[in-house]
Amino acid sequence: MFYNTFPYPTKISPETIAIYIAAHTKPGDTVLDAFGGSGSTGLAALMCENPTLSMSRMADSMGFSPAWGARNAIIYEISKYGSFAAKVMANPPNLRDFSNAASRLVSEAAKELGGIYSVADPFGGIGTIRHVIWSDIVICPECGQKLAWIDSMVRQAPLAIDGQGACSNCCYNGKSADFKHELETVQDPILGRKVTRRKRRPALIYGRTGTFNWRREATHEDASRFSEIEYPAGTPLRKISWGELWRGGYHTGMTHLHHFYTPRNYCVFAHLWEKSSFLPDILKDAIRLLLLSYNAAHATLMTRVVVKKGSKDFILTGAQSGVLYVSNLPVEKNIFSGVDRKTPYFEDAFKYLSLCSGRLEVRNSSSRSMALADKTIDYVFTDPPFGDFIPYAEVNQINELWLGEATDQNEEIIISALAHKTIEIYQSMMTDVFKEIERALKDEAKATIVFHASKTAIWEALRSAVTKAGFVIEAAATLNKTQASFKQIVSEASVRGDPLILLSKGQTRRHLDILSSRSLLHEAAIEILLKNKKIIYSTYIKKCLENDLSIEYDAKTAYDLVANIKIAAI
Repeated sequence: MFYNTFPYPTKISPETIAIYIAAHTKPGDTVLDAFGGSGSTGLAALMCENPTLSMSRMADSMGFSPAWGARNAIIYEISKYGSFAAKVMANPPNLRDFSNAASRLVSEAAKELGGIYSVADPFGGIGTIRHVIWSDIVICPECGQKLAWIDSMVRQAPLAIDGQGACSNCCYNGKSADFKHELETVQDPILGRKVTRRKRRPALIYGRTGTFNWRREATHEDASRFSEIEYPAGTPLRKISWGELWRGGYHTGMTHLHHFYTPRNYCVFAHLWEKSSFLPDILKDAIRLLLLSYNAAHATLMTRVVVKKGSKDFILTGAQSGVLYVSNLPVEKNIFSGVDRKTPYFEDAFKYLSLCSGRLEVRNSSSRSMALADKTIDYVFTDPPFGDFIPYAEVNQINELWLGEATDQNEEIIISALAHKTIEIYQSMMTDVFKEIERALKDEAKATIVFHASKTAIWEALRSAVTKAGFVIEAAATLNKTQASFKQIVSEASVRGDPLILLSKGQTRRHLDILSSRSLLHEAAIEILLKNKKIIYSTYIKKCLENDLSIEYDAKTAYDLVANIKIAAI
């Protein structure tokens, strides 16, 4: 229900979390999330009052009958965007007012901007842009010819991108990396100075005339017209705070927020944002979350296309989660159409939340010192930051800069060489948080942690933080999130299925037999390969945690060892 409202890195489905809350609490209890993200745990607590069909089915499949009913929640989150989103969902606007405001905002802005998405169609008439695929310009290493990346790197019939490039002028064939990107120096009207950036041009235009969808190649006239769009007076100027995600290639010249947009889309988004400022506060915040839900993932140059086997055309998709990647074929979408498509998801969510009576309190502050009385929390469900995995503050600033305030990166619990945050600092900050959790949690209550890491040192940092805070690991399992980050999908040593860890306060563990980390890895390999699944490392982590053993192998080493294990059972 909430998954299609707004994206957030490593977001977990509230319906999944609600099952764990229902299993460990009773109606009226208070749940804490010390790393609240965009509020999934808080929403899950509210959902326990009115379980969805999916929640009921999950409970049935697990063989238990929870006492459904309203729970309360407190979440701590340092992210400005995450806490903003959670606060909006915790205070849903009047549904009719929201629907009317969203519809009116888009229709009025479209009129005021005078057909900004109008374009010549293939039939001699005027159509409306659905999206435009832009192409970087590259230079042939043999003859120096300037070529559109889409023409030299994309194969036709069947459609494919295979890492090879070809020059239409001299017929040179070679690796795509051999074709250097052309740069251009242009006057930046917002900065009032010249900037150097990658050169690109519109390549394919996808539009609609009436009810008919069409596609055509972009012309020189299109390129000229698109480049003539001017930023209106007062267009916001906001600087990007670069860190771990900076890449010297595709981020060349991208120093400010407007560099992540085409001039047209920056104008459109800025206009919608300004118009929303005249709405009453609760309605304004809801509309702005609607806008931000489309912004970073779909309104910027981070939007992209992919090619799948057997596809006859490019497949449109959003930005890659957890990074600020700009591809060689960035996409400019029609923001008006996109916001219209997003609106029904918010309408459904607000309608559901208006029926929930539980209290959700969102605190935009560090959880290293929480204003909570001792032993007052009935259950904790939390998803801590995964070491050096995702720099949330850097990722979220594309939305936060519109809110006018970015996250204080000094308080971010992360491993970062650029921020001078070592694994020791990460472990110390995590320990502070878990000590606060232990203090606030009732003696008999439990805490559940979802954690993802492929490096031994990060797992050991978590283990140390948990044990120093006075917790013991009672059990472990594996959780498959609905939305994986880009790094989880493409990493050579990616971990399929995040370990789910159940903590108790200072209870004596059962006696354990002497086991080795290697034997547990062997066990995990047999157990998983027999089931034909790809979550060996997560299962290995689970077994180490359950048996109170140090995690000896990182993901890549573990998979290399498994490849050499001869499993007699198979």
